[in-house]
Amino acid sequence: MAITTTVVNRPTTFLIIFLLLVAFGVYTSLNLAIDLLPDINLPILVVVTSYEGAGPEEVEKAVTRILESQLSNVSNLEQITSTSSEGSSFVLMEFTFGTDMAEASNDVRDRLEFVKDFMPEDATTPQIFKFDPSMFPILRLKVAGNRTPEDLRELSENLIQPRLEQIEGVALATINGGRQRIVEAAIPQNRLEAYGLNFSQIRAALLANNTQITAGTLTQGDTNYLVLTSGEFISIDQIRNTVITYKYSPPSARHPAGKTVAVRLRDIADVGDSYRERDSSVYINGEPGVFITIQKQSGKNSVQVADRVMEKIPEINAALPKGIEIGVVSNSTRFIRSSLQEVSSSALLGIVLAVLILLIFLRSIKSTVIIAFSIPISLVITLMFMYFFNLTLNMMTLAGLALGVGMLVDNSIVILENIYRYREKGTKLPASAILGTQEMILAITASTLTTICVFLPLAVFRSQLDIYGEMFSGLAFTVVISLLSSLVVALVLVPILSSKYIRLATRYEIVLPPLLDRVDKSMGRFFTAFENGYKRVLRWVLSHRKISLGLTGLVFLASLFIIPIVGVELMPAQEEDTVNINIELPIGTALDVTEGVVFRMEELIKQEQIPYEDLVLLVGQRGMFGFVSTTSTNKAVVTINLPPADKRSIGSIEVQERLRKYFNDFPDTKFTFGREGGGGGFNTNPVVITFKSEDLGLAKSTALEVLDLLKGSVPEATEPTLNLQEGLPQLELIINREKAAALGLNMATIGQELRANIDGITAGKYRTGGSEYDIVLILDKQSRNQLPDLDKIFVVNYAGQRIAVSS
Repeated sequence: MAITTTVVNRPTTFLIIFLLLVAFGVYTSLNLAIDLLPDINLPILVVVTSYEGAGPEEVEKAVTRILESQLSNVSNLEQITSTSSEGSSFVLMEFTFGTDMAEASNDVRDRLEFVKDFMPEDATTPQIFKFDPSMFPILRLKVAGNRTPEDLRELSENLIQPRLEQIEGVALATINGGRQRIVEAAIPQNRLEAYGLNFSQIRAALLANNTQITAGTLTQGDTNYLVLTSGEFISIDQIRNTVITYKYSPPSARHPAGKTVAVRLRDIADVGDSYRERDSSVYINGEPGVFITIQKQSGKNSVQVADRVMEKIPEINAALPKGIEIGVVSNSTRFIRSSLQEVSSSALLGIVLAVLILLIFLRSIKSTVIIAFSIPISLVITLMFMYFFNLTLNMMTLAGLALGVGMLVDNSIVILENIYRYREKGTKLPASAILGTQEMILAITASTLTTICVFLPLAVFRSQLDIYGEMFSGLAFTVVISLLSSLVVALVLVPILSSKYIRLATRYEIVLPPLLDRVDKSMGRFFTAFENGYKRVLRWVLSHRKISLGLTGLVFLASLFIIPIVGVELMPAQEEDTVNINIELPIGTALDVTEGVVFRMEELIKQEQIPYEDLVLLVGQRGMFGFVSTTSTNKAVVTINLPPADKRSIGSIEVQERLRKYFNDFPDTKFTFGREGGGGGFNTNPVVITFKSEDLGLAKSTALEVLDLLKGSVPEATEPTLNLQEGLPQLELIINREKAAALGLNMATIGQELRANIDGITAGKYRTGGSEYDIVLILDKQSRNQLPDLDKIFVVNYAGQRIAVSS
C-alpha cells in the first residue's frame, strides 16, 4: 500500500512525529490525576432539611411527606427513598444513568420553591447535595498538646482550619472534639418568677442593645463621614450590665413618690464564659483531643491534595504555641499509593517478562529491541489520550494497561516476523519492510478490531450499564486506545526501525561467539521439536473430531458448574491501613454511657495486643457528613490506624476477626466494620433486604424475625443490622387548645418558650479578638433536671400576663 511505501521512504519524518508524541505523552502523564477508583458520577441527589426539636414521626408528617409528594414527579427519577430522624429529614433521589444532573438539580430546586409555604416555620430551607465520592475524607488529622480540648478546638477554629481550607483542592476541614466557647447566661427559675420575666423578653432586650446601625452620611467641608452607632457589646461586663426591664418600686420613707428601678441581666442571671453542653468527644491514644477531617474538592486529585496538606502541616505547626502540634491519624491516599504501586509493579513485571519471552523465542536482540519499543510507546500514547479525556490513573485504568501489555506486542511480532521472512529470501531491507508490512495490514487490523469489539461496548454504552459502565469504562478505554496505538506502531514504527535505524539481519548474516552459537542451535532444535510435536497433536485432533469436540464441550460445561463455587462479587475484600468499628446503641443513650462502651472496646483492643500507630475514639456523630446539625450521642466510631505494611504483624482482616468475637458481649449494641474513606467501598453492604408494607409495625416485626434467622442460620452473614430505629424517648406535653386560646396563647408561643427554657436560646453574638461567640440564655441546671421543673415554666400572653405551663 502507498502508506507503507511513504513511511519506509521517509523514516526520519515519521520517527520525529513519534518522538514528539512520546515527549508530549510523557509530559501529560506527569500531570495525570491519580485516584484509587474511577471518578464515578452517580446520578444521586440528596435533599436535607433540619427541623430541630422535632421527633421522627413529626419530621415525617410535617417535612418528609411534603417533600416526597412534590419531588416524586421529577423527570428521569428512578427511585426515591427517605429517612426521617430526630431533627432532620433525608430524601435520597436516584435518577437513571445518563441524566444531566445539573438540569435535574435545577428541576428539584424549582419544585422546592412550591413547598416553602407548606413547611414548618422552624424547619430550615431544604438543601440539595449531589452525591460525590469526594465527600469522603482523604485525611484525618489530630491536634494534641498541653491544653484542654476546648482550648485546642478554639485554636483549631481560629488558626488551623482557615489555613487548611486555603490549600488548593481542599473543600472542607471539619473539626471534632472539644466544646465550643459561648457566653452563657444561666437563669434560675425563681429569679424569672421574682421579676416576672421570660426568655423572649430577655432575648429581645439583649438583641436591642447589641446592634450597630448606619445612621447615614454627614458632609463637613470637602469630606464625607459615614455615621455609625457602635452598639455592639465589647466586653462581658457590658452584657452583664444590660438593662432588661424597669420595675416600679412602691413609695417609701426614702422615696415618697416611689422609684423606677432598672433590672439588669446580672440581677437575674449568672453571666460568664462557658462552653456548650457536651454532645461529642474525641480521644486520641487515650487522651482527649481534637480531630480534623479533610475533604477534597470534586474532580481534584486526591494524592496531590493530600501532598499539599502534608507540605503545609510543618508550616502550621511552626505557627502554633509551643507544645501543640498537628499529626496525621489516617491518610486514605496511602492506601491509594500502595494499591497503584502494586498494579504498576505488576504491569512493569509483565513488560519485563514479555521482553524476555520475546528474546527466547526470537533469539535476536535487534528484533527484541524493535518489538520492546512498541510497549512503552503505546502506553505513553494511551496515557496522553487519558489526560485529554479527563481520565484518572486508578486501579481500573492501570488494570486495563496491564491487560493490554501482553496484546501490545502481537501486531509488532506479526509484522516483524513477515519482514524477517522476506529478508531470509534475500530481499533488501526497504523492500522487505514494505512487502512484509503490506501483506499483514488487513490481517492484524482485523485481529485488533476483533479484540476492540469485545471492550468497546463498555465505553460506548456506559450510561446503559449503570454502575458497571462507570466502573469499567476506563478499563475498556485504556485497552482500546492501547491496542489502536500498538496497531499504528506496528504499521509505522516497526518498518522504520527494522529498515533504517535497527537494521534487521538474518541469522545467517550474524556470526555468533561459539558459546552463544551452541545455545542458539540448541534452542533451534528445541523449537523444531516443539513444532513437530504440535503437528502430531494437531493431526490426531483433526482425525478424531468427535472426541475432540466432546472433550472440549465437557471442559466447557465443567467450567460453568464451577462458577457458583468460585463466587461472584464486584470488588473483593482488601487489606487496608485502617480498621473502623462503627458502634450504635439504642437511640436516646446518653453520651457518658456510649463512652463507657467505647472505652471497653479500647480495652479489648489492647487486650488482644493489636499493634497500632494511633487509636482514635470518636463518640457522638453528626449526620450526612456534618451537613445535618443533629448529633447522635448513641453512635461512635473506633478508628485503629495500623502500622505500615512492612512493619505490620497482622492485617486488617485478621484484626476484624479478632474483635468480632466480642460483639455479643455488648447487649443492645450494634457493631459494623466500615471501610477507610467513610465506607466508599462496594462490598460494605453486599446484600440488602427491603421490606415494604403500609403497616410499619408489621414490617418491623417481620424484619426482626428475618434478622434473628440470619444471625442463627447464616454464619457467613457478619453483623446483619436493621436500619429502622426507634425514635428518641420523648415526653409529650398535650396542650389544651381551648384553655390556651382563652388565656391568649397559641401553640407557637408555648413551644418556643419551652424550647428556650430547656434547650437554651441564642441572643446575639459577642465579638472579641477577631472571634465571635454565641450569647446563650438557658435555665440553670438546677431548674431543668427534673420533670416537675416543667410546671414552673411561664409563658407571657399578648396582654403581658404570665401564664404557667401547668395551667
